[in-house]
Order: sequence, then C-alpha cells, then structure tokens
Amino acid sequence: MVLAARTEVPPHADARPRVCLVGGPDIDARIDLMRQLRSDFDVFALGTSDRLVAVFAEAGFSYHRYPMSRGVNPLRDVWAFARLVRLFRRERPTIVHTFDTKPGVWGRLAARIAGVPIVIGTLPGLGSLYSSSSSVAKVIRLVYEPLQGLASRHADLTVFQNAQDAADFVERGVVAPDRATVIAGSGVRTDVFTPAARDAAPESRSKLGLAPDALVVTMISRVTRTKGVLDFAAAATRIRATRPEIEFVLAGAADGESFDALTDRELDELDRSLRWIGFRDDVREILGFTDVFVFPSYYREGIPRVLMEAASMGLPLIAADAPGSTEVVEDGRNGFLVPPRDVEAITDAVLRLADDPELRSRLGEQSRALVMSRHDLGLIAEQTRARYRELLRAKRPHSVAA
Repeated sequence: MVLAARTEVPPHADARPRVCLVGGPDIDARIDLMRQLRSDFDVFALGTSDRLVAVFAEAGFSYHRYPMSRGVNPLRDVWAFARLVRLFRRERPTIVHTFDTKPGVWGRLAARIAGVPIVIGTLPGLGSLYSSSSSVAKVIRLVYEPLQGLASRHADLTVFQNAQDAADFVERGVVAPDRATVIAGSGVRTDVFTPAARDAAPESRSKLGLAPDALVVTMISRVTRTKGVLDFAAAATRIRATRPEIEFVLAGAADGESFDALTDRELDELDRSLRWIGFRDDVREILGFTDVFVFPSYYREGIPRVLMEAASMGLPLIAADAPGSTEVVEDGRNGFLVPPRDVEAITDAVLRLADDPELRSRLGEQSRALVMSRHDLGLIAEQTRARYRELLRAKRPHSVAA
C-alpha cells in the first residue's frame, strides 16, 4: 500500500500548531491531557460517540464524530476511513495523534493520505490478542499485526506505554526502533486522586451496605477472562469461607463482544462470589472506601489507568506480574506482584495485608510517592509536548518549532 508523501510543516505555519487526538468512544479520557497541552497547541478531538459532543463542548474543545465499529466490519471500516480522510483535509491539523487499536491503525493511515505533516500513534497495551493463546486470538493476530506494521511504517512515531511492549514490537519487526518511544502511561491527576479523598469512605460504604469496619478489597476492570476477574472471585470465595468480615467488590461491566468474554455460567458464579456492582464512573469514590486494591490482569495492559489512580490514592496494591502492571507495582515496595492466574498467591497476599494495618499504610504511602514521581499527568503531558516539539523541529528545518 503506497500512501501520500510526508508533508513538511512550512516555516510560516501558525505559531500554535493544531493537534488532533483520535480515539474511540472513550477519547474523553484524554481531556485532562488536552487541557495540559492547550497552552502550546490548538487541540481538538475525533471520537466515535455522539454523547461526547456535549462533554467536549463543556470542556471547551472542538469535537467531531466519525463512525467506527469495535468489531470486524469491513464496510463500516471503509466508511470510517473515508470520513477520517475528509475530516483531516477539512480541519487541517499539523499533528494527528491516535489512541487505541482500530482508531490507531485507520487514523494514522487516513492522516497520511490526507497529507497531515506529523502522524503519531499511541498503543496503550497489546491486549488480549497477545495474552491469549486461543485459536481466535492467533487468527486475529495474523490480520492485526501486518495492519499495525503498515500504520507504524507510515507514522512518524509510535508511542508505547511500557518498555516491554516496545521491545516486543521492535523485535517482531512491526515498528522500526528509530520510530518507537516510551511514555509511561496516560497519566493520572494526582491532585484529584489523593489520600484525602478517602475521608468520605463511611458514606460511600453505606451506599453499598458495607459494614463501617469491614476491610474492603476492590477490583475495577472490564469483566473479561484475561483481566483476571475469575481469579479475583476465586480468591474471594476462599477467603470469605473463613474470614466473612473481609468484603470483595468488583466494579466493571461484562464485555460480551470480546473474544475472551465470560460465559453466562461464569458470570453467574462471579455474581455469587462477591459484590459485583457493574459499570461505575465514580472511580474515585469506589477507591475511597477501598483498603486493598487488586488487579490480577494478564491482558497485556499498557499501564493500567486504574492502577495508577489507586496508587495515587495511597492504596497498597496487588497485581499480576505482567507488562504494564509492573510499571506501577514494585514487589515489596508498594504492594505485591503475583504470578498470573495464581489464585493461591492472590489469597495469600490479601490475607497478609488484611492482618497487618501498618504494612498497608506503609505500602500505600510508597504507592503515592511512586505514582507522583513517574505517572503524574503533568509529567506525561510534558513528555508528550517534548515529542511534538521534536517532530515539529524535524519538519521545520529552517525555523524554530513551538
């Protein structure tokens, strides 16, 4: 596939380059990043949800919708691709920065065809495609990887959220080493997700019928197999058999479209094993009544946002020893790393923390310190801004970039 030649940014271009962030139905998760970037760039967004029109308008940003289905739908993908090309040609961004899987592939290719000078793609993890050994995953990888490689070859930069993902894709030949970089996650508002936000815990607990003195162990995640929710539920069943005063809460919606979706029987068992409260958008409130946060995902996360938020709230963490999670959890420093799919290890780690309040407090303090030093949104925004400036300088050989 031959795409349009790369376009240089003319020396007389506006001092505030236009930056377009492209994603799916949750591109609004980038609004805080956009606020950080708006002092240097004219930032707007493209996403796939109509509901976000009002969300972005309230935040003071321009937003345009394009159609794209999450699953495999070639006709709809062609339509989405054509719409993206038209939007880029009309809005004339200087930089297109894509996020997520399908928007990352089609968005980068469309931007290059539309003549966008600078094209960047962030891969927020390799996902269940690379953590699952199922035949379905293997077949999808045969299609996905060449497309990802094509998009990466026609992009100026591919951003990974952890070093292992970057190394894996470089080794596979999907991304050239000189066009790969690492930015440690999407960042977290450490001024919002604070230990002080846990002061409202009694009221929040009462809403769910949790005892004021119960030790609450929480997981927040999409409900799929590779997220480790069944392992979390199995550990809850084991522990509550002898320690009923320990409460287990799972927040997140079942994802029936994923190829590693749980069966109806497994979902019923999950519901019986713990307090499954479904999808919630009040993550800070849930973390506020939490004593121990568990994230046994082996999904190949980039860096799990919720793990960073839990760390920022000063919680001790238990996570699977898997790429992404190891960027936030250091074994013995701010929590415990357990082998993926090891229910016994999760059980032992929860009980150890349940029986040692001083340990919980010490690990929680270290969680807060670690996330502030590595994953604060301001740090991530500055790294992103620096990459933009580097590429602008490269495209403007005779001028000073913004």
